[in-house]
Amino acid sequence: MPHSPPVPKLRSDPALDELRPWYHDFSALGLDTGAVPAGASARIAARLAQLCAGAVPGSVGRRLYRRASALRSKAHRANQHQKEAVLVPLLEEALADLGAEPSCLDLFCSDGYYSCVTAKARPDARVLGVDMDDDNIHRARVAGRLLGLNGLRFIREDVRSFVSRSSERFNLVLCAGGLYHLDNPRELLADLERVCSKSLVLQTVVSLDDESADYFESPAPGWSHGCRFSHARLLGWLDELGWQVRTTRRNELPGNRRARDRGSSYVLCEAPPR
Repeated sequence: MPHSPPVPKLRSDPALDELRPWYHDFSALGLDTGAVPAGASARIAARLAQLCAGAVPGSVGRRLYRRASALRSKAHRANQHQKEAVLVPLLEEALADLGAEPSCLDLFCSDGYYSCVTAKARPDARVLGVDMDDDNIHRARVAGRLLGLNGLRFIREDVRSFVSRSSERFNLVLCAGGLYHLDNPRELLADLERVCSKSLVLQTVVSLDDESADYFESPAPGWSHGCRFSHARLLGWLDELGWQVRTTRRNELPGNRRARDRGSSYVLCEAPPR
């Protein structure tokens, strides 16, 4: 009879408490990154965060901003289970296909959750996470240290700049949650050939409002940046650029209110032949 894997005992640490709110829930890896307070929608919390960012000075403003950020991250935590249900098996499938001591790159790594998942699944891997947010890179380094993961490092840099300048190539590249924040995601997909020698795992928000093969809009509806596109448009870009699609999956993100933000696409593909 099938059974669920044991839930790891949660480790608490003052360093984890000082860095709350965390973007991801690390409990599956054994770290107590804390519950997200209830009582406000993601939309209200996002607005509150904007107001607190500069309107209230000093320590009061910082406390309000941290509270607002925690409330805003509640929507992401609601989505994390849905993402992991698809993304982690795709990562495991890609990792199983690599030889000894693989090299892995996690773009838009945020607080390093999926970098840690990767390093824990393959202790022999060399894993590099890249994100441009100082606080998230600090969180990622703390998580990696507390988990005792060797071969794991994080750098603060704009993802597009890193990809364009890097002379390194990686067996596996993970790009989760970043494409829809860009004005030109196709450009990054084209550049990823520079750093990916074998497998690419993608996850991105896609629109459920317009699922036509040519749908693309920038900036994203209601935003001043980013974009929205359809699942079909994403697959079209990959085909045009020579990526060999192995597996595609889709689901919905319950923490996102609008249909244009609620679709989620996952793709495992192989690098274009050189």
